[in-house]
Order: sequence, then structure tokens, then C-alpha cells
Amino acid sequence: MFRKIAAVLMALMALSLCLCAGAEGVPEDGLYTIGLSSSSDMFRVVKCVLRVEDGRMTAVLTMSGTGYGYLFSGTSAAADAAPVEEWIPCVLDAEDRHTFAVEIPALDEDMDVAAWSIRYSKWYDRTLRFFSDTLSDYAEIAPDGVYSGVLRSDTGLDGAPCRLTSKGGAMVVEVEQQDMALRLDGADAASSDGVLQFALASLDKKLPVSVCIGGEWSDGWLKIESGALESALVSVADGVYSIEVIPDSSLLKFADCMLTVRDGQMTALLVTRNDSFAYFFQGLAKDAADNEALWIPAAVNADGTATYVMPVETLDRELPLATYSAKKKMWYDRTVTFDSDTLVPIR
Repeated sequence: MFRKIAAVLMALMALSLCLCAGAEGVPEDGLYTIGLSSSSDMFRVVKCVLRVEDGRMTAVLTMSGTGYGYLFSGTSAAADAAPVEEWIPCVLDAEDRHTFAVEIPALDEDMDVAAWSIRYSKWYDRTLRFFSDTLSDYAEIAPDGVYSGVLRSDTGLDGAPCRLTSKGGAMVVEVEQQDMALRLDGADAASSDGVLQFALASLDKKLPVSVCIGGEWSDGWLKIESGALESALVSVADGVYSIEVIPDSSLLKFADCMLTVRDGQMTALLVTRNDSFAYFFQGLAKDAADNEALWIPAAVNADGTATYVMPVETLDRELPLATYSAKKKMWYDRTVTFDSDTLVPIR
């Protein structure tokens, strides 16, 4: 009985893969994670996302290290002879890892790739193979923060500037549009006070959408490209507020924060739960020692807490903040986020 069930399940899986692939073995348009093999242990990919659009496949490779500056689709000899414009440069992701976007002619076949070593200034031959039986649907989510971007669509929304807010794995898009409605992923949205707001399931993917302009509905697709997103600064009207500050480490705890905004400039008065840190530095630990003039000293309070005063560039984004332990004589890398959802006016 169990063998029969297993056989049926295997047949269904095979059918699903066949339906997913086109006539030439190309998956349907969308985003997927995919497994691959490399001919060299020195060329290690920790993540691979396959983007399929209009039948063209592009693999975005996230490397384990930062040793390669360029890739080339072909052999090292061909790369040496090719103009620089044909080299594929690395792009840093949100975690500063090296990524490369490589067009893939076919799955389940060996592909020649040349990799340029930054250290040795030399091309190295590599062979990659991408496995169709490892395909899995994938959603591209922006890191927590607020971004400006542009809508791409075959509807009246094409080219419209937008604002994208990503928080906890959920993305919300806002577009300045009057008298417009849309239906996306089964959810309806309509403009209110001149703003159209809707949830977005994934970046870099053409999503089916229905748009209503002037009472007329039309079907099409909508997409926001991750590469076109730019971090946006988030502020608040002049005033004084309490606000919650979210650190990335339990070793850094805040008891209170008062945010003062004057002429659009934000300043935070932060109170930590203890006096473990003699200084803050708004940046990375590696840069703190050479910038002593920018250290933010702790004012130790009678109750054992400590107070720091620092400017705030933006809300709703992780900001680097190095902390100095006088006890261990070391700087530590931390991040803090000033959460606009927790703003409460004080005066």
C-alpha cells in the first residue's frame, strides 16, 4: 500500500516538473532557488536564485567569499580576448556579499564560466551545472527599511515612482495615484487621499494584476526591480517624541529614548539599562579608533543607567552603532533601528 502511494507521489512530482518547464526545459517565468555544482572548491556558491522572464534564465550567484571581481560566460581564453564591457561585475548585496548575475543557456548541462581573481589578477576556468530537479519557488524580500523605487508594468502604472516599506518579511508599496484601484494576489486596493497602497509578495517577479482607471478594468502584470531600489530617509514633523529603539543584540538594551526633531534634524537622547559602554560611535568598530573626535561619551546616571546624545539619520532602518567596553577595551559592532510605529508625541 505504502509503495503504491509513494509511486503515485513520484508520478505527481514528475508531472509537476514537466508542467513547470517549457518546451525547451525552461521553467515558467518567475523566481526560484536552484542547486548547482561547481568544478572547483575555490568557487563556492552559498545561494543561487534563478530569475526567468520571457523565457530567458538568469542565475544570481551569491559567493561564499570576496575573492572574485568579475565573471565571464565562457572560457578564460575568451575572457582575456573579450572587451571589459562583456565582463560581469560583482554587485554587493545587503550583507556586502559578492553576487553575480549570469545568463544561463540551459539547465542540466555543463556551462563554462571564467572567474577573475582579485588577488592574482588572473582568469580561472570553472564549470557550472544547474539542476532542474532542485527548483523551488522563491520570494525576493527587501531588508527591513524604506525605499524609493519605480513600478514596471504593462498597465497605466508603468514608470510610476513608488515608496516601499519592508518590515518583518512583509512589503507594502505606496504610489501617489488619484482614483485608481487594483487587484493583486487576490487583494483589492483603492487610492485614498491620493495614495494607492498595496502589499507586494516579491520583488523581481512579474505579478499578475488588474488595474482600474476611470472605471475601466484591465489585466496585466506589475514588477518592482530590487536593483532599482534606493534607501529613503524617514523623518517626522518637528517636535519631541518617545520612540522605541531596537538593537540587534541582547547585550545592548535601552530603557528609554527621547527623539527631538527641529528643522527636520533628528536627535536622540538614549538611556541604556546599564553603564557597560563608555562610548558609542556611529559607524563600524574598525573605524572607531581613528575617529576619536566622533566618539559619543556616556553620562552615567545615579541609578546605574547611562545616557547618550546622538544625531539620527533616518527612522525604520538598521543603523551601524559601535559600542566600546572599557572593561574589555574593545569596540563591538551593533545596529539600532528607531521604529516610527512606536512614536508618541511628548510635546
